[in-house]
Amino acid sequence: MPLTISIIGAAGFVGTNLALAALEAGHQVHLVDVSDRLGRLRSSGLLDRAPHQFVDLARPGARLDHPADVIIHLAALPQVDFSLYEPARVLTNNTAVTAAVLESARTRNVPVLFASSIEVYGGNDGALFTETSPLLPLSPYAASKISCEEYLTSLRHGFGTETTTVRLTNLYGPWQAPDRIVPRVVAQGLSGMKSEAVTGRLRDFLAVEDAVRALLGLVERGLWGETFNLAAGRHTGLEEVTDTIARLTGSGPVVRATTPVKDGRGPSLVASPARLEERLGWRARVPLPDGLRGTVSWYAEHESWWRRFEAQFGADRDGPHFLLDHEYPFWAE
Repeated sequence: MPLTISIIGAAGFVGTNLALAALEAGHQVHLVDVSDRLGRLRSSGLLDRAPHQFVDLARPGARLDHPADVIIHLAALPQVDFSLYEPARVLTNNTAVTAAVLESARTRNVPVLFASSIEVYGGNDGALFTETSPLLPLSPYAASKISCEEYLTSLRHGFGTETTTVRLTNLYGPWQAPDRIVPRVVAQGLSGMKSEAVTGRLRDFLAVEDAVRALLGLVERGLWGETFNLAAGRHTGLEEVTDTIARLTGSGPVVRATTPVKDGRGPSLVASPARLEERLGWRARVPLPDGLRGTVSWYAEHESWWRRFEAQFGADRDGPHFLLDHEYPFWAE
């Protein structure tokens, strides 16, 4: 049955891919974001295919202005790195937007699927995190997600608002800004630049097409009142990912960098998708080598979108200037 889906944070990486997949599946979508500041909605054709509302939901009195069967709330200042430079801004923005979204959902009796992050677990020495693992926020970004999760829980118990939380792993794919590890190294490789990879880090990489398939499956099935890890559950060293991209782009060897003592991340951050597999029948389909190959091909074919961010993916990571949220702040518009 087709749904009318309100996508909050529709101009983001996941939001753009989700909106395209939802339209392909026959759903109607309403796009909500502060703006299309990185040009994803325009470049993907979504501005011509779906109604949109540009509004800063963190501002007092901001409201959603359209009906919906379900809300998928993706909006956030999403970078661990950015939150280390702007901790108060990240916490304030992410909790305020979530409060506004949930107030709209509560008063209109609309269910909400909330995108959290496996960053809430902090990190460990290699064991898979489950949904009942202790939470350990090592960054203000992670703390903001935990705060939002708790607010969802309070509304579910106090007002009967239907909500579900998904904790997203490291996603990659089309339309991801090149201040993240995969698109950054892809853009550097296609530009003939040297790349750097931190050693000693184990992460879990999931193709965004697999992620949006799970998000749509959850709202189509109406699986409310739960928390799910949305992950592949595979330990992968950052060196393996960057070396694969270097081979695909034909760039030179990747420079190895030692792991900083403290930067808001643990050594291993990989979550189990077993609960999602059991409840939804979902499994990751895209093998990492195939997903990286497809991602490199997409970036090679869409240079007109990412080339304007060369100053950011060409900058080193010793300061904030490689971060697009720092260089393209929505609050300065």
